[in-house]
Amino acid sequence: MKGLLVGLALGAILFGPAAAQEGAPDSTAQLLEHAHGLYERLDVERALPLLRRVLSPDWAFPVATAQRVDAYSYLAACLVLLGQGDSAAVYFRAALENDPFTGLDPRRFTPGQLAAFQAARRLTFAVAARPVNVVRVDPRTERLTFTIVTTHAATVQVEVRSADAAVHRELYHGESDGLREIPWDGLAAEGRLVPPGRYELVVDGRSRLLGRSDSAHVYFDVRHQLPALEDTLPDLRPRQLLPEHYPPSAATGDLAKGLGLAAGVALLAVLADRRLGSGDAELPAAVAATATVSGVIAFVWRRRHRDVPENGPANTRRRQERHDANEATRRRNAERIAQTVLLITPASGLGP
Repeated sequence: MKGLLVGLALGAILFGPAAAQEGAPDSTAQLLEHAHGLYERLDVERALPLLRRVLSPDWAFPVATAQRVDAYSYLAACLVLLGQGDSAAVYFRAALENDPFTGLDPRRFTPGQLAAFQAARRLTFAVAARPVNVVRVDPRTERLTFTIVTTHAATVQVEVRSADAAVHRELYHGESDGLREIPWDGLAAEGRLVPPGRYELVVDGRSRLLGRSDSAHVYFDVRHQLPALEDTLPDLRPRQLLPEHYPPSAATGDLAKGLGLAAGVALLAVLADRRLGSGDAELPAAVAATATVSGVIAFVWRRRHRDVPENGPANTRRRQERHDANEATRRRNAERIAQTVLLITPASGLGP
């Protein structure tokens, strides 16, 4: 135990001051915070190695893009203060290439640093677009705003495209220098509301100073939010309508009824004659003949007059009532669709 205590004491003597000076950082954020503190105290000679450690391939901790850009920017700013303008330009350009939205706060950096940064912007061409946030947009009164940037003057074209290329609309085509906000009303080129799905914001730019081109892509999803729609009624089926024509069997049926009645009367007459012995068959015969003639007449008339005149208008009225009900439903649905709100969310992955 005594030997351990001696070793710890010796370690504190040998390494304690250095660890205290460097803050013993165990993450990228802590190291950058320590470097910022040294920079603010104008201790740039000690800030430089910390910033270079963050950018070193041997650095053991994760480095986010924003942290890398921060390290490039402060490293360049330190080099400007040391009079190493050419080296500073290299790191300023690296910061811009990683994030074209990079800028320097005039309250924290000197005019010389700002001038060096602006010179780096003129030597570097890059375009970018900020990712979209979750937002609800009413196309009737609101607009979704895309924010793009170019590192210097350029000609840019900004388009919205659907993943299946069915929707394609140009939002802007012209000159841009620095930040620019591009509004979008959620409509396709032909003026209709874009359907739900995945979309891509494409920014193509060409430098007016260097003749170089660059592009940026941002993916987002569109969903529709609207009141529930009503279903229209299906067309009336034949069994739901009254018959407008007698079937061919109806005439045969009438004839069969007449003949059946005649046969029945004849049979009753025969039975009555046998039981009563009256011998008077004129009346039954007349009734049977009348039934037979009626059946024949009904058969002929039905064959020539198959329509059921009263059922046609009734069916027309039923169809019109169904049509009117569906038209009213369609009007109500159209009013609800007109209230559609777009829900915009960042795409869950890269690309379509």
